[in-house]
Amino acid sequence: MKVRSASFPMTGAVGAIALAVALVAGSGLAPAAGMSAVEDRPAHSAASADAAAVLEAKTESVEAAGLPAAPALAAAALKTATPIAKPAKKPRVARRPVASKSSGWKTARVSWYGPGFYGHTMAGGGKLTPTSMVVAHRTLPFGTKVEIEYKGRRVIAVVMDRGPFVRGRTFDLGPGTAKALGFSGVGTIRWRIVR
Repeated sequence: MKVRSASFPMTGAVGAIALAVALVAGSGLAPAAGMSAVEDRPAHSAASADAAAVLEAKTESVEAAGLPAAPALAAAALKTATPIAKPAKKPRVARRPVASKSSGWKTARVSWYGPGFYGHTMAGGGKLTPTSMVVAHRTLPFGTKVEIEYKGRRVIAVVMDRGPFVRGRTFDLGPGTAKALGFSGVGTIRWRIVR
């Protein structure tokens, strides 16, 4: 089987890659066509021998043209190669709950906390005292003012802590808030966010 060598103009990156492969194969850095990659003896096929002859002819014509040797060509290709950019990381956006825009009242199951936590630092800052007019909520931003109504009494408390950690409850009332409402234990309140 005879392999014909066609003369195609190779330009740009494709030509450079093809030339680099041909030079590396011909320089002894990689097994040439016709040589087995596993063994250092020639492969026994007529097609391999013809391919090796074509590759040798191409390598000689490259050297005759005065083009750089394989290592120099590879180094030049590495210097001019454009690195593949890593995908940009998406910025992490903190999820903040959106305050209710309606002035409508909502109902919620609540509990209260206090005596065992006096003097402890709240998640939003400050120490819990027996007169603290605060509430704990899982997601509302610290400093949010909440109006709470229980059995005809209304107070305004500030979200300064996180909780409650019991399923089905929305707020933990601080000791001052619970006392002002006359609240104890677990119950249902009406609430709304105030500006």
